Amino acid sequence: MHGRIGHLEDLVKRLIDQHQGVSSSSKDVFHSAGSPNREARSTLPDRPPGARTIDCAESTNIDDTHSVYHNENDWYTVLQEIRELKKTWSQEQDDQSDDSVRPNASHTVDGSSLLFQQVEPVERVEILSGLPSKPQVDKLISYFFDHQSFPITVPPILHKPTFMKHYNDHWNNPNETNIIWLGLLFSILGITMLAYHQYGEPAEHEGKSESLFHLYRTRTAQCLLSGDVAKCLPYTVEALRFNATAELNRKDDSRRGLWIMTGVIVRTAINMGYHRDPGAYPNLSVLQAEYRRRIWLTVISMDDMASFFLGFPRMRSMIYSDTKEPRNLHDWELSDDVTASATVPPSRSFSEITETTYLIVKSRLLSALGRISDFNSKPTPGPYETVLEIDRAVDDAYHGFPEHMKVPSLKDTSSPIRTVAEFSNLSLLCMYHTGICTLHRRFLVQGKDDNEFMFSRNRCISSALGILDFQRIVEPSFYRMSQTRHILVLAAMILFLEIEVRRKEPPPESGEKTPDTKTLLHVLEESCTLWAQAMNACEDTWKVHRFLVSMLSNVNVDDTCTMSRPGGVGPGSSQTGSMMTPMDLTITAADDDLQADTYWKEFSTFEKELSNVDFDWATWDAFIDETDYGTDPVY
Repeated sequence: MHGRIGHLEDLVKRLIDQHQGVSSSSKDVFHSAGSPNREARSTLPDRPPGARTIDCAESTNIDDTHSVYHNENDWYTVLQEIRELKKTWSQEQDDQSDDSVRPNASHTVDGSSLLFQQVEPVERVEILSGLPSKPQVDKLISYFFDHQSFPITVPPILHKPTFMKHYNDHWNNPNETNIIWLGLLFSILGITMLAYHQYGEPAEHEGKSESLFHLYRTRTAQCLLSGDVAKCLPYTVEALRFNATAELNRKDDSRRGLWIMTGVIVRTAINMGYHRDPGAYPNLSVLQAEYRRRIWLTVISMDDMASFFLGFPRMRSMIYSDTKEPRNLHDWELSDDVTASATVPPSRSFSEITETTYLIVKSRLLSALGRISDFNSKPTPGPYETVLEIDRAVDDAYHGFPEHMKVPSLKDTSSPIRTVAEFSNLSLLCMYHTGICTLHRRFLVQGKDDNEFMFSRNRCISSALGILDFQRIVEPSFYRMSQTRHILVLAAMILFLEIEVRRKEPPPESGEKTPDTKTLLHVLEESCTLWAQAMNACEDTWKVHRFLVSMLSNVNVDDTCTMSRPGGVGPGSSQTGSMMTPMDLTITAADDDLQADTYWKEFSTFEKELSNVDFDWATWDAFIDETDYGTDPVY
């Protein structure tokens, strides 16, 4: 006790000497709370002899139990010693510690408690009771790590041999397992059950995979709450990131919830020092350093993607990070040796597929796409030169893909997506085209008459056609994802707007680089057919189908007939699977039900927008977001 008090006294004196110029009015708010479990009794642990630190204005403490970043004005060390002092004093007063006490104060304000729909933390025994038997978990874990057959793309941030060591330790002594590691385990089980639910259930999980996914998702949240993500325990970021992977792959995904959740992950990673390159820490092995780089890359890529999908600014643009891009290496090339002789092999060519190839290549595209969100989020429009610069960045990122990640022409194929790699590559192509549309769409109308914006007009139309080519090989089940619907409708709206502009002022006979109006109409009619074939996927698909049919009826350039409102179509309708063209629309108002009529009135607003030509894309984006508020969860 006396030694610890003396240590505290010395620390305070040194800090006072270092900060003599700091105003005494500066205050740090520190909320202390009790410990939720036996492996994390202290939020701010003592630095053991093996801890890796750097003597500089800012540093990250990394040891076997924590990874904590603090800057030059951080009184972390003092608070750490005070905490340990209290703990030691309490232990001397009462040797009987209660390991089940949970910090109630932090749970009322912790961001994750809000994101997890106010999930209440539970006792360890209840959390452990949610685990299946070891043989069942063994099978699920084996499937999760089978990258050749597992249908969901999972970021390569978990070293399997290290994980399996902790996994075996858990079964040997479950009561001593780190609560955050349990959250990681449940997040893995949740992703696996989601894969079963979406891509086919084995006999032992038939009819149960969806409910088990929600159970494991809840258990993940409870573990993260009990462990407290602010305590910087090992695997905190991995558990959060895997949980985000599950949320991203849910059919009823929420872009806003995902964006907010990403903010928690980014801040947690910064709190643990992942934004600082691990190469500065000599006592970290090559393996540990490379995995920290991978984790940070998945975090900022998630920030790029969530912001791009929603159209909100990124956190990344406000963060100074010197963490290097991970190398394109196989896991077996990474040494776990912490001696000075251990070196990192040179990165392999992207033509050679490793565990990180897809992650690195995708992150470069997402980084460029994230710039679109930043640009469009500015209160005042930026210069057109910036648009062209971002366009080059997006184009360079995509065309820099290795050949095995590039997609051949989709015009001559109607084969459905079969493999995970095919879908992953097609998703990147679709994201590329969506980015180009989002960047250039505001200049679509101006490009009709102003040569300065002609490039944007051509790029926008070309990418809209590329997205609708993608629609031809998308399975109906993918229409359940709101992001799929948003992207396809965006492409259709761009073509409708182009057709409407041409109706008001026919294009010149020559000089046009874009397809003629007849071609655009044919593409839109084919898109309507595909929406009709997918109308049973979810309620929103038939709403979109009705909307597109009504739009087609109003852009019939030949004015061959007068169209009435579309109606009589819905899930289970006899017309499902066949296209309703403008020539077929003779449905009367009496055939419409009240719900369909309501949606028709909402969508007709945008027909009026098109007639005004100067289309308000901000209003359109807001409307598209609102169409999902009634069905998508906040998280």
